[in-house]
Amino acid sequence: LSATSLAASPDGSLVATGSDSGVVNIYKHTALFGHGGRGVATPAPERSLLNLTTAVDNLAFSPDTQMLAMSSRMKKDSLRLVHLPSYTVFSNWPSSGTPLHMVTSMDFSPGGGYMAIGNAKGKVLLYRMHHYGRA
Repeated sequence: LSATSLAASPDGSLVATGSDSGVVNIYKHTALFGHGGRGVATPAPERSLLNLTTAVDNLAFSPDTQMLAMSSRMKKDSLRLVHLPSYTVFSNWPSSGTPLHMVTSMDFSPGGGYMAIGNAKGKVLLYRMHHYGRA
């Protein structure tokens, strides 16, 4: 397993790592650095997500750390959203009809109300996150 991506949550509580095999590990900050800021030799992930099957290129936390987006540019429509802290992967989006194509980049708006997804066709898709009242 080789690390291919890394993201830290905006509130500093979580760190996500993506691998070349599609595994995404989510760690609590204290599991990695302890309570005194010192590193831990063999940290245990809080959760391992096996929903992608190719190298994870992008990881992005929503501004309030309630969601994690993960994607791979190696396979068409390979993007998943995870609800945190339940670690539940949303099964209703993206659907087979969502025209993501090969995802090359993604991020949430500062308020979390929108998600932008760039693809290999040179398009940027903008999606409204209805959970958030204000964008």
